Amino acid sequence: MKRIIISICCACCTSVIAQISPPTLQRSITPSRGLTINTKKSTLIEKRTTHLSKFKNLNIQKIVTKDVADNSSESLLGIMYEYETFDEISRKTLTIDKNELGKLIQALQTMEQKENEKNSQEAKYKFVTTNNIEFGSVYREKSSSWAHYIKIPSSYYHQNLTEFSKEELKELIKMLKNAEQEL
Repeated sequence: MKRIIISICCACCTSVIAQISPPTLQRSITPSRGLTINTKKSTLIEKRTTHLSKFKNLNIQKIVTKDVADNSSESLLGIMYEYETFDEISRKTLTIDKNELGKLIQALQTMEQKENEKNSQEAKYKFVTTNNIEFGSVYREKSSSWAHYIKIPSSYYHQNLTEFSKEELKELIKMLKNAEQEL
């Protein structure tokens, strides 16, 4: 008799526990970089793009978005590139905000300093932005040389890879510093 009562109690408890819904998680509606003009709904937004410079196959742009209703605006650095698949040619622009641009310039300067140091083994450095643009340097022991690159995601199966030399790294840092002043 006791076993029947205990088994009935256990069955009732498990059925009650199974019916309790899991706790709901509160998700933040605010993007990780804070509120931006592009996330506003039901407002007229003005976008102005200014060409700043060109690096290899990448166009460096200043993008200013402005909320016409309250005159608030924000400036971003845009990196626009074209890519081609079998039957389509597309353009894509990825953005970097001013805070992240400062960190990127600092990382590129560090890569430039590391290149001047003597290395006896392979080394890799990379900086990835919030939009998954990867800037990096790789030291190849066999050829005793550095290879610098920018890897931009374009689609699931394709990435745009741009390689450049030490002199072009200096040029890129200079371009980005000028762009930071423009923002």
